[in-house]
Amino acid sequence: MIQFLQHEMIDKVRWDQSIACAVNGNLNACSWFLDIVSPGWCALVDKNYENVFPLPVSSKAGIGYIMQPYFTQQLGLFSRSLPTEDMVREFLTNIPATYRFIDINLNTSNTLVSGKNIHSNTNLELDLQPGYAEIASGYHSNLQRNLKKAQQNKLTLIKHVNPDELISLFRMYKGQQLVHLKDPQYKLIQQVAEQSLQNGTGQVWGVTDTVSHLLAAVLWVTCHGKAIFLFSAVTDQGRKQHAMPWLIDIFIREHAGNPLTLDFEGSNDESLARFYSNFGARKIIYQRYKYNRLPMVIRMAFSSWKLVREKLKKVIPHM
Repeated sequence: MIQFLQHEMIDKVRWDQSIACAVNGNLNACSWFLDIVSPGWCALVDKNYENVFPLPVSSKAGIGYIMQPYFTQQLGLFSRSLPTEDMVREFLTNIPATYRFIDINLNTSNTLVSGKNIHSNTNLELDLQPGYAEIASGYHSNLQRNLKKAQQNKLTLIKHVNPDELISLFRMYKGQQLVHLKDPQYKLIQQVAEQSLQNGTGQVWGVTDTVSHLLAAVLWVTCHGKAIFLFSAVTDQGRKQHAMPWLIDIFIREHAGNPLTLDFEGSNDESLARFYSNFGARKIIYQRYKYNRLPMVIRMAFSSWKLVREKLKKVIPHM
């Protein structure tokens, strides 16, 4: 029997055990991550937490809704066995009717037959199990040329960058273009970075030039067999010196041969997808589920608000 649990009713120890044992568990479903990106999140559970479905609930003007949180790519149904379409649909139909608007991303193991409520998104992942030589042989020729140029720039890898430096770099070189990205969103990624460093899942790597200027930085978070390229920033000079591909290549070198997948967390954006695919990453499809039972007048207001988030997703895929 599927139960809807308010936040305070969720046993987070059992929840995290369920995610750890799930065949499709991921970072976004961990309770510590959900607590940051969606305070007060609720859930659907059944069979003694064998199957769980996080619900990032919220409300606006007294209207309850469920929407994918910032910096969160995939949620949906998590299970100890591969979820069937019937299982996924059963959980979706058990979402309380009080939530009249739903817009969430399911995970790659939740596959539904296409319909008006179902939309496809693209992720890119690179299997690091093969040795580095085999992986690098799949690099695009343009990437190989840029890596050679980067080597000539005498770049330096820094493995312990402060999250503040990463976020400041992003705000300075990308954030100014994103007028709708405000302090609350930066606070979210700051909290995720700090908590991941504290619990041992996160690392912030950076690249400096010959005079120790930070050119690029990445927050990697490793969970459930995946190293996630969660948040990154690069300066104009860093682009010229190919600091970001050089940094990613170093990460691949150090982790190649291990049972690990590099998850680029994107992208529907063609230019980003092209950049990630240059490393040999393969496309993975996950689905977006939308359901709208709002009155027409309120729908229009929600549509304007959603448009802002859609613009952000073009430059930050996991928004």
